[in-house]
Amino acid sequence: MTPEQVAHIRIYYKSIRGQQGVLQASPEYQKEPNLIALEEELARVEQEFPGLVPRFDKLGYFSHRGTNYRLFHSPGIIAFVEAALARLEAAVDESESTPVTETREFKFVTDGRLRKILERDYAEIQRAYVSECWKSVIIISGGAIEAILLDQLQADAAGARASSKAPREADISRWDLAQLIDVAVDLRPELGGVEKLSHSVREYRNLVHPGSEIRTGLRFGKEEARIALEVLNLVHRELS
Repeated sequence: MTPEQVAHIRIYYKSIRGQQGVLQASPEYQKEPNLIALEEELARVEQEFPGLVPRFDKLGYFSHRGTNYRLFHSPGIIAFVEAALARLEAAVDESESTPVTETREFKFVTDGRLRKILERDYAEIQRAYVSECWKSVIIISGGAIEAILLDQLQADAAGARASSKAPREADISRWDLAQLIDVAVDLRPELGGVEKLSHSVREYRNLVHPGSEIRTGLRFGKEEARIALEVLNLVHRELS
């Protein structure tokens, strides 16, 4: 749910809460005109957020016809409003406890299966960053960068192997992240920024192996995670 949608739910909550006060002023019966504002507001909620609150049908609360207006049982309507308010409040609470993440498409990735994985992982990286899971951000970002560059170089395998930066290994899928970056930058000068920012990503990518973390004594935190995400965003921007 977007911040704008959450803001709209808050507005509906306050409006219906105000209607609740009007209803409680007549604890036994409600005149039909008193229900117009409530009906209209609930209709707007249903239109913008289908199924978020129960459908309101005032006829289910009909009591009898008065001198000038039809009258409806207040207790049932008040109970309905309380249930609707509870759902609106729960929707806001759930949205606030879930980090807001930006969706990002990777249309330049030729492999459709890989593209879906990258889009899923990008959202996960952001959630990990918000949760301050720095190691997760670094590892998943490094994996995403590696997958993107591998996809790009395999699309022009001959050109990649002919690069002066290419390693002797002919199988591009066996190149490590550092080699992929070197060749990608050689073939695509606009990716030069990746090379400048990639040192921590290359080194900290090995955090996926606990033994490597112990041997090297690598220390990491928010700054390293930020750089890893910046490199991924840079690759995405230049290749889009």
